[in-house]
Amino acid sequence: MKHFFSFIAVLLFAIGAKAQSEEPVIITAPDTVLEKTAYTLVDQGITIEVSYGSAYPATHSYNHTGYTYFACLANSSIKFSATQAMKGIAINGWVKKNFSASSDKGVINYLSDEYDDSTGEPVLTISDIDATSVTISCDNQLRCFSVEVYFSENPGGIAGDVMDTVRFTAVTAQAADYSNDETFSSEGSYSYWLNLVPATTYPQVWLDMYSAVKGDLSGSYSLYDYNVGDYTYVQLSASELDYEYVYDQAFTITKTANGYHVEGYVIADNDVQYEFVYDGPIELINASETDIEQVEQTAVKTRKILHNGQLRMLYDGRTYDVQGREVKD
Repeated sequence: MKHFFSFIAVLLFAIGAKAQSEEPVIITAPDTVLEKTAYTLVDQGITIEVSYGSAYPATHSYNHTGYTYFACLANSSIKFSATQAMKGIAINGWVKKNFSASSDKGVINYLSDEYDDSTGEPVLTISDIDATSVTISCDNQLRCFSVEVYFSENPGGIAGDVMDTVRFTAVTAQAADYSNDETFSSEGSYSYWLNLVPATTYPQVWLDMYSAVKGDLSGSYSLYDYNVGDYTYVQLSASELDYEYVYDQAFTITKTANGYHVEGYVIADNDVQYEFVYDGPIELINASETDIEQVEQTAVKTRKILHNGQLRMLYDGRTYDVQGREVKD
C-alpha cells in the first residue's frame, strides 16, 4: 500500500509536469460566479490566488464583456504559482481606464488609457520571471478571459500602445511648505511641493500638491480630485535642464507610525510612467516668507528645481531659494 501511494504521488507530479511542459499552458476562466471575495483557482498545475475579486460567466447579468472571466479588483493582487520556474505570463482580458499595475518579479507591460477601458490579447504580459511564483498588484480592475503561462520562452508583445514604466522606492522625502503663503494657499487647499529621492538619486519626482488640512499631507491626489498643480515633474539627472513635466498623476499619502506612506504614479511628457513608493518621515521646509515679485498672468512661468540638494525656484530668469531670497549658484 505504501508503494501504491508513492506511485500515485509520482504519477500526479508527472501529470502536472507534463501539463507545464506544453508551451504555453492556457488557462481559461471558470464558468462560475464569485463576487467580491478572496479565491483560489487551480488548473493544469497552475495555482492562481486572488486577494479580492470576482468571476462571472459570459451569460451573467453583471457581465457586459461577452467573455467568461475572473477578475482582480482595484487595489488587490493576483498570484500565479507553478511547480517549475515560469518564464512569462500573458493575460488576455480587459483593464479599467487609467489602469496601473506592478509585479514582484520580471518585467511587466500592459495596456492603459487615461479615458477608456482597454481590451487586448494580451492586455498584460510579464517576461523574465524565472521563478515559480509571481504576484501582480493592480491599482485598477483586471479581468482575465484566459491566461497563457510560458516556461521556456517569453510571451509575445502587446499590440497597441504600451506604457514604459519606471518604478522606484524613495529613501528620502522633503517638502517645501507654502501653507502660510496666500499666493499659493487658501483655506482647505494648502500648497506643498513634495520631493521623493531614490537611493540612486535619479529619477526624482516632484509633486505639486494641495492638502485639505494644514500641516497634514495625507489624502488622495489626482487631476480628478483637483488638488494637484502644474509644477509636478520628474528630474532625470543632475542637469537642471534634464527634466520632464507630467500630464497625469495620481498618488495617495497616508499617516503611519513612522511618518507617511506615499504611493502612486506620474506620467511624464516623455510618455514614461514613473511609479513610486515611500515610507518614512517627510521633512517640511518653510517657504512662507517669499518676496518673489508678482507679475501679470502673461509673465514667464515659475519652475521649481533641485540644485545641489537644495530646493530652488526659477522665475523670470532668476533663481530663488524657498524663502524667496535670490541666489547665484
